[in-house]
Amino acid sequence: MKHRLPLLLFLPATMLFSAFAFGEEIPVEPYSSQPTASEMAFVAQWKQFLLGQGDAAAGRYIGDLPFSFLCGQRSSREWVTIDTANITSGGWQDDRTRTHVLSWQDVQTSLYCEMELTEFQDFPAFQWVVRVRNDGEADSAKIHDFWGIDTCWHGSDASMPMLHRSVGSPGHEDDFHFMSEVMHNSMWDKRRRIAMDTPSNAAWAQAHAYLIPTDKRSSAIWLPFFNYQTGGDGLIAGLGWSGAWRAYFDHQGEGKSTILAGVENFDSILHPGETVRSTLNLVLYWQGEVLHGQNMFRRLVLQQYSPRIKGELVEPPVSGVVWGGIPSKEHLEIIEKIKSYTIPLDVYWFDAGWYGTGVVPSYSVFEGDWGPMAGDWRPNPNWHNGTLTPVSDAAHAAGMKFLVWVEPCRAIHGRPVTLEHPEYFLTGNADGQIRDGQTLLLDLGKPESLKWATDVVSGLIRDYNIDWYEEDFNIEPNPYLETAAEPDRWGMNEMRFIEGHFAFWDALRAAFPHLAILNCASGGRRIDLESISRGQPLWRSDYNCFPEATAESTQDHSYGIQHWLPVQGSATRGWTILDTYDARSALNPGMENWLVAKTETEWLQIKANVVQAQRCKKYFFGDYYPLTHTQRDPAAWTAYHLYLPKEDAGMILALRRAKSDVREMTFDLLTVHPAVQWKFEDYDSGESWVLDGKQIREAGFTIEIPNRRDSRLIFYSIERANNP
Repeated sequence: MKHRLPLLLFLPATMLFSAFAFGEEIPVEPYSSQPTASEMAFVAQWKQFLLGQGDAAAGRYIGDLPFSFLCGQRSSREWVTIDTANITSGGWQDDRTRTHVLSWQDVQTSLYCEMELTEFQDFPAFQWVVRVRNDGEADSAKIHDFWGIDTCWHGSDASMPMLHRSVGSPGHEDDFHFMSEVMHNSMWDKRRRIAMDTPSNAAWAQAHAYLIPTDKRSSAIWLPFFNYQTGGDGLIAGLGWSGAWRAYFDHQGEGKSTILAGVENFDSILHPGETVRSTLNLVLYWQGEVLHGQNMFRRLVLQQYSPRIKGELVEPPVSGVVWGGIPSKEHLEIIEKIKSYTIPLDVYWFDAGWYGTGVVPSYSVFEGDWGPMAGDWRPNPNWHNGTLTPVSDAAHAAGMKFLVWVEPCRAIHGRPVTLEHPEYFLTGNADGQIRDGQTLLLDLGKPESLKWATDVVSGLIRDYNIDWYEEDFNIEPNPYLETAAEPDRWGMNEMRFIEGHFAFWDALRAAFPHLAILNCASGGRRIDLESISRGQPLWRSDYNCFPEATAESTQDHSYGIQHWLPVQGSATRGWTILDTYDARSALNPGMENWLVAKTETEWLQIKANVVQAQRCKKYFFGDYYPLTHTQRDPAAWTAYHLYLPKEDAGMILALRRAKSDVREMTFDLLTVHPAVQWKFEDYDSGESWVLDGKQIREAGFTIEIPNRRDSRLIFYSIERANNP
């Protein structure tokens, strides 16, 4: 059966502004990441208003500061105003940002408030973080309703707003599921309020305006990024807070909405001299197409919220993963195989299971007695003779960097540090007493606990020449933090724990300027602007640990998360050899490959997957164009293309799922300029051909996949020889 379907036939109705047919005059790249002059001008006016240098855009946003909090019954709106701000402005920096500090002092509450506002030279966006300090000599009243974002947003017309967002990473088939919701409940367009809460409690939420998520790591339930579309423009907002947060979207009608977001349920007095902070808050303004806004956000994340070493972007590695619980001798044998087959891996990933004093051997996450060893971060004497040096040296000699998995914030009672320093840990028990063998949380809010973690991990990095430090976090911290809460101090333990974690990573990066951090938390449960600025989320979902994980669900994960993040990583399933279809289902810039091969055929398959991933890597840093939009359908196709505007080059990936009856589809490649010729290359066959851009835009680009559970990988670029 032949299907001639243009791109927009696949777009959900919530993402359409105007439909067109092949052959009509349409703009090139209406979804690109390039900001427009009008977008930049709109945000420039907004910024000038916040700095007291001009008027607000009439009727578009709140004529006030975009945050608020209460101290007792006194609102910050009563004294934190634009007119009364003391403003200090810095100059433009090498990273193309400029920061302004707005500050206020309140005689009535003895509070000092500071807003650090950052603008971006290349994007219609700005970020801010708010800090509140008690400058009095006595405890303050409770600080509560601490909204990092508190603004009214009016659409450019009376169109019904839409909220675009993605599920987080609970470790399920539908992780990162991208969804779009109209802001009304019924055909009568009643007022609608959406809370960013767990979808599993959706029925409960229909009757309640607020819901506390069950897992309070920052992306365990939802990604803390959302696109609020209001007619022909909208706002993308993002949060930086590696703990519990909340957000509301309240549409009052006629395109008028209230947007609130911030630290979840903070309600605490401040001691004299004590400071607390808001979420880090980002707003990006866009006009035109939703995907244009998403691509600008992706590029902003890449430029301003991605780790750098010596000013250069940390390149996500194509990795070879080996379980840390197997003996060092076998690791050395695997490295020899990598060398003999000339597999171009960037990183040798030394996974969990390498530490403690366990005596039961393990060859994967599902075996052995390594789990109860958490907290004893010394190489196992039975498997590694108490050192990782031989494996590290061999990996480096083979041209790879060395990555080691550690989980410093979780410990099992009975490990040496839990006996020597029980005061470093929180128990989660109401009486504060430790139960034998229970899981404990390292309290990074305590300076002595923070120092212990820094010393231990620094020692590992130094002793074993670690290039990549992977930090996992397989514990929900809030039950521990909340149980230990002092009277009138709700949320303060979490505040200090999160700040301590930021300080921990910052200390490691300062001490080891070459160090790259892999951000893991039961998969991708700690993804937010603060965390991804320090560590890359290269293991995005624990769903993919398990052998029953499907290629199709992994495709859906990619579809969702690529709307937001250009840098992320995964594999299709754990501890297996991936065939070509599996490997392409998990293509990403930080792709993992399980080094469990036993035969030459398996080693050659791994090599093919790695070579393919290396060829594709750079394209993920470009603009993202999904060509199909069906999720959770075993009979669908998945297809998308990635485009590098500066290189005039792109990559197309199409996967025909096992139950699909469709063998051919036609797409509109919006990145193809109709006035030039384009060269295409089929990765599998090596065949190349040249097509006229006008022909592609009028007739579409057809991809045929004759077999079920198969794929096509195609690269394209301007044909320079025919386009002088």
